[in-house]
Amino acid sequence: MKKFFVSILFLLVPFLGMTAQDVVGKWKLESGTAIVEVYCQGEVFNGKIVWLQKPTRTDGSPAVDENNPDSKLRSRKLMGLNMLSGLKWNGKEYSGGIIYDPANGKTYYCSMKVEGNVLKVRGSLDKRGFLGRTMDWFRIK
Repeated sequence: MKKFFVSILFLLVPFLGMTAQDVVGKWKLESGTAIVEVYCQGEVFNGKIVWLQKPTRTDGSPAVDENNPDSKLRSRKLMGLNMLSGLKWNGKEYSGGIIYDPANGKTYYCSMKVEGNVLKVRGSLDKRGFLGRTMDWFRIK
């Protein structure tokens, strides 16, 4: 019986100290092409691009949001672009937000959770997250 309780405690320890602010900071995408800084505004968490592997186009001008479906937004710079928005901490994960993918110009529902120094970011076509994929982002220290 004692082993059972020790095992349960061992499984719960990573979650006992987790707070909403654990997500705040800089995260490198698993592709290594960008770093996103997650920040808090009130009770909402957002994220903006703060580093790009290729910050300029071949002509030397800044990389822009050229795949955006809204032609008026295609000239906005990728550096500083808010790509995560509206996420709220629900006690176990961040949910209820959206993520924008500048590579294809599409916006997805988003949820995420911190597991150590890895941020599990899930983008999906549906609010419940069934039709989507999860990416690992790595904390920058």
